[in-house]
Amino acid sequence: MLGRTFKALREFRVTLPPDETENHSRHEGPQVDLPACTTLELFHFHCSMDYHCFLSCPNVQILRWYPPLSQTFDLAAFNSLHHFLFNLSCLKNLNISVPQGLGIDSLIDFVFCGVSEHGVWREIGRVKVVVWFDTSSEASDFNDQTVVHQPRYEKRWKSFTVTVTQKYAKTVLITAYM
Repeated sequence: MLGRTFKALREFRVTLPPDETENHSRHEGPQVDLPACTTLELFHFHCSMDYHCFLSCPNVQILRWYPPLSQTFDLAAFNSLHHFLFNLSCLKNLNISVPQGLGIDSLIDFVFCGVSEHGVWREIGRVKVVVWFDTSSEASDFNDQTVVHQPRYEKRWKSFTVTVTQKYAKTVLITAYM
């Protein structure tokens, strides 16, 4: 798909990762242009964060992103995601389901606070983040920590909630509405 433009494609869903053995370093900038795409679903079960830099989809309104269960957010991964999300200026609805890991606090802060501080996502209506944990106590600790920062996040949202889900005791659900 590298180097192609899909002018009329409105929905794009990646359910299998690209070939990780291919050397992408020779490619520069966005290589898959999706100018009409309004719904983007990324289900990366074994894919690196670097994959986002190959997509150009400036008109995405709905993003559903589920990174690999083993994904951690080191500085390089976070910067890649940061750049990708900053280019989604038309975003209205964001759904993320992420495993616990290094950098999850930075991701939460960026999604619920940082983006609005920079005036991106002017039309955002809803953000939902589900964080998966190995144990119920880790989920509870994360919930407590996020609740401490809740007043800061609430300044930017009409509704902001943090809950440990009842259905799955090892997840924390964070939702915000404009």
